[in-house]
Amino acid sequence: MKKTNNLRKKALQWGVKKFVCTMLCVVFALLSWSCQNRGEAEPPLPEPLSNELISFNLSEIGETDPALLIGEWDAIAFAYTADGNKILNRTAISKGKLTIPNAPFIESVEEIEDILNDSERDLNSRWHFSCMNWYGFFCLPLGGNVIENIPRGSSYMYVKPPHLEYDLTFALTATRSFVIKDNELIFYFPKIKDKDLLSHCTVIENKNLLIFKKQ
Repeated sequence: MKKTNNLRKKALQWGVKKFVCTMLCVVFALLSWSCQNRGEAEPPLPEPLSNELISFNLSEIGETDPALLIGEWDAIAFAYTADGNKILNRTAISKGKLTIPNAPFIESVEEIEDILNDSERDLNSRWHFSCMNWYGFFCLPLGGNVIENIPRGSSYMYVKPPHLEYDLTFALTATRSFVIKDNELIFYFPKIKDKDLLSHCTVIENKNLLIFKKQ
């Protein structure tokens, strides 16, 4: 009887040890998973400087010669900058083509109507962007690399949101400045915060750079 009790006692002790070891393993696994998740969490993006400072700093990292704008460009990414120097949070995209004509800039907004009435000047002055629809823009230089894109004309095929076309056209319409660096054309636009606009988009939230690559 005594031997049987000893066996039961040892079996009970072994069972307790096994339970404790199992629980410790579970606790360590949960701690490891929690630490890993905390390690993978992206830090918050820094708040941006003013539009003027970002535009100026962008002009210092590449070229701003208007002649370099001329040609065909493929949209390749959205990204974020807080200062115009460091580019963060880059997200690749694969739609959108921008054609910039031989005379990339216009002299004034008042000039637009005259250009539209002259087919040759129109062809040589209006930027054309295409995704699902095509869009026309006139680009007004405001000094240095600061510009204003003025929409004029588009096709009218309805695109059900959310869709990348909205990201691209919102960014182009809001563009404030540009720089050309390493065969990439980078447009800066103030970060969009309007929830109604963002509901139409796919990747533009927390972005303020639209990047094209020369064909």
